[in-house]
Amino acid sequence: MKDLRKIKYISREIKEGDFVKFTGCTREQVMWGNNTDPENLLIYGGIYYVEKMIVKSSHTKLILRGVEGKFNSVCFECLGNGSF
Repeated sequence: MKDLRKIKYISREIKEGDFVKFTGCTREQVMWGNNTDPENLLIYGGIYYVEKMIVKSSHTKLILRGVEGKFNSVCFECLGNGSF
């Protein structure tokens, strides 16, 4: 029987307007490019909406709706634009 509660993940690059799942960050991923530490701001496995992206030469920062800060995109899994 198919479990309808499971979200089907979309394997693609994150874009503005996408929903993302926070998968956790290493200390190095936070420090790379002076990102915001998500420890007390994000919930592991939580779903967030990408309002804006800041593309740098070696990494991308995400600005999430309702959360103060800029977060390393490698700490997230793309869920798509809500059609999942």
